[in-house]
Amino acid sequence: MKNTKDSGFSFIIWGVLLVALLMRFLLPVLALSITQDLEMFNRGDTLSFIIPAKKLIEFGQFLNIDNQPELFRTPGYPLLLIPGLLVGNVENVTIFIQIILDCLTVYLIYKIALLLFEIDEIAIVCALLYAIEPLPILRSAFLMSETLHTTLLTLFLKLLLEYFKNKSGKHLALAAMTLAASIYVRPIGYYLPFLIIGILLVWNFKNMQDRKILIIHTCIFLVVAMGSIGIWQTRNYVKAGYSGFAAVSDYNLYCYNGAALMADQKSIEFEDSHEQLGCTKHEKYFMLHPEQRQWSQAQIYRYMGKEGKKMILSQPLTYSIIHLKGMFATLVQTPANRYVPLFVGRFDRSLTPSYQNLDRYSYIIFWTNLSLSLLSGVYLLGAATALLSKRFLNNLSMITLVSVAVYFLTVSGGIVGSHRFRLAIMPIICLLAGYGLWLIVDKIKPKNIHD
Repeated sequence: MKNTKDSGFSFIIWGVLLVALLMRFLLPVLALSITQDLEMFNRGDTLSFIIPAKKLIEFGQFLNIDNQPELFRTPGYPLLLIPGLLVGNVENVTIFIQIILDCLTVYLIYKIALLLFEIDEIAIVCALLYAIEPLPILRSAFLMSETLHTTLLTLFLKLLLEYFKNKSGKHLALAAMTLAASIYVRPIGYYLPFLIIGILLVWNFKNMQDRKILIIHTCIFLVVAMGSIGIWQTRNYVKAGYSGFAAVSDYNLYCYNGAALMADQKSIEFEDSHEQLGCTKHEKYFMLHPEQRQWSQAQIYRYMGKEGKKMILSQPLTYSIIHLKGMFATLVQTPANRYVPLFVGRFDRSLTPSYQNLDRYSYIIFWTNLSLSLLSGVYLLGAATALLSKRFLNNLSMITLVSVAVYFLTVSGGIVGSHRFRLAIMPIICLLAGYGLWLIVDKIKPKNIHD
């Protein structure tokens, strides 16, 4: 095999990037030519990003629909929507940007694989696996924050792994800034800096000679990452009296985790319990809590967070089961029920992915789901093979990648657990799968020769 530790840009990666680009352009073009409706690229949450983006353009401030300080969303993804809003074609412009970003993710996976394995063939396989993976292809066509978040997260991982190699404080500082930027896009990574700091501290104590400088580097990472996040929390507190980073976390505790527990307790559908808690309409919520009409949005969100935690703590076993089911769904669920509606003009924007209103296409969905499940099985088989290899046990970079994947898988559990949350860890899965599949092929090659 060719060692490419010091080699330049591989010619083959151009082909992989071209494949990624064509597949990502082909999906929205085909879907639009069939349905003639740009609305198909919007999801249920899209408007909650567009509104503060429009307020930024109009007032230069991050505001909600009532011109109050926006607490529910963070500014990362709305900033990406601004170019499309300015030219009056938010869907096409944003999808184009997201396609380029996702192709950048393909290239970053290639570079990370070279850092990890130092063999060009493995790096190409890892990049190709992501280039053809149906989930990132699909998500790049939706006006949602996952694609931008995944690119930033992958860039963070590349910078962090480079730091492990060269111990450059500059790389670690850039990694901290990139991680903070990803959290501004999707607050789901809010606690990830603490995991990284833990990994850095363990690494520090294993490097006795450089311990002092590495501890200084760790402190720099802490200050840059948490300081960047703290700026927005300070803004929220000064502007609206809300001390959290994003109110979506408090809302989810009440309207998703709490509603899931209520649905289980009452043996009703989640959508029904979600509505009963007043989470579908403001007026319904205020009918249940009339005293809160005079409350500030910060007070309402704090109440939701507190009540959600109470419901979870009152039924810890039931919630644990719901959470584990969500983690499993995040890991294995296919996007079949999102692909098919793109081409039949039936857009399911329900709270949880379902096959609702698609009975006529159940046959197509079944075979699409089966095909995507088999493909996903190949990826997971490769990843499992990599995890069982000797390289994983003795490699800090591999352990870090898996730790980050476990973090995102853990926080993506619950009733909302689905394929969309897997996108954040798809680069890691592809890195592991690429190496694992290369090991499998390399192992069976001699048998084929003897035969």
